[in-house]
Amino acid sequence: MRTLLRKIPAALYFQGPDKWTNNPSEALNFNSIDRALKFVEQWQLKDVELAFAFGDEETVTAVDVDRLKLKYSSD
Repeated sequence: MRTLLRKIPAALYFQGPDKWTNNPSEALNFNSIDRALKFVEQWQLKDVELAFAFGDEETVTAVDVDRLKLKYSSD
């Protein structure tokens, strides 16, 4: 499983600074939810969601970052 960031309105995946792609296999793999959420917070990204790519990269499941942060950070 790969942990990606996807821009919600455009359905593009984050590759790097000012680089987005429509191909999940070309996207930066954050390797963990924590790392992806820290990146979103550090760079104050808006309108992004976590996307999880499985095996063939054609199966992608996404979760809204704001909803995930509320549930995930409640220690």
